[in-house]
Amino acid sequence: MKQNTLLACTVASLASLSSWGATSATAPDAPATAVAPAPAGLPLWEAGLAAGAGYVPDYPGADRYRTRAAVLPVFIYRGPVLRIDGGSVSGRLARSSDWELDLSANGAFNANNNALRQGMPDLDYLFGVGPQAIYKGLKTWPGKPTLHLKLRAILSTDFSRVDSRGISFDPQLRWRLPQVAGTPATLSLSLQPSWASRSLQSYFYQVNPSEATAIRPAYNARAGYMGTEAGITLSHRPLRDVSWFVTARLLSLHGAANTASPLLRDKRNVSVGAGVVWTPWRSGRTAAD
Repeated sequence: MKQNTLLACTVASLASLSSWGATSATAPDAPATAVAPAPAGLPLWEAGLAAGAGYVPDYPGADRYRTRAAVLPVFIYRGPVLRIDGGSVSGRLARSSDWELDLSANGAFNANNNALRQGMPDLDYLFGVGPQAIYKGLKTWPGKPTLHLKLRAILSTDFSRVDSRGISFDPQLRWRLPQVAGTPATLSLSLQPSWASRSLQSYFYQVNPSEATAIRPAYNARAGYMGTEAGITLSHRPLRDVSWFVTARLLSLHGAANTASPLLRDKRNVSVGAGVVWTPWRSGRTAAD
């Protein structure tokens, strides 16, 4: 649910999708370079199709993996306030030379028919929304990293109802290295530890006494550290209308607050994915930034 996920707006996020995300308690953000900049500049908007597939765990710490694949319409908008890009939707609230404040939202797949959770409710689709502060003052560092401080309210839905699942805090460092190793491709790196409220931790790891079995004892989940995810994405736009990406994410749950839960079976999850984005339609007007 976390360590893999996106597909909310484009399959460019599918590479990191599963049922929740990898490490953050919120759905992980799609690779920022999944849709590479157009050679002639950044159009105000682009539209087309995205196709992608990923091999991801059911939820953070799950020992069952699935292949997720999809073909979806994709729409990218780079307005001065509203931004739809990289599998997420955001609204800029304030900007300076070093800081940016916005509201962002994204989502993640559900997880059902997991043998370890037999007799328990399925994990529904998740989505998160909340403020994000971005620090851009590290311009002299290699790769010009940016620090993203994300606080999100998490909700779940089965499309018949919506339930609150708590909050998460996910500080993330991102690096973007164009023309890596002398090639035209761009390498993106990220590192993100995550903390979650008891409500969200319980959604994944709680086992009520009525749900306990011989191999799944009752467990009372607690708030705290959820894990750290490292991501790497290679992307390129060989044609004006076509871009591709391949990505991998490693989630470490060593030291997480709920490693004693019988539902947390694997303290290390690895997700991989790839996708192609085709955007033949675009605005003749370019974005301001």
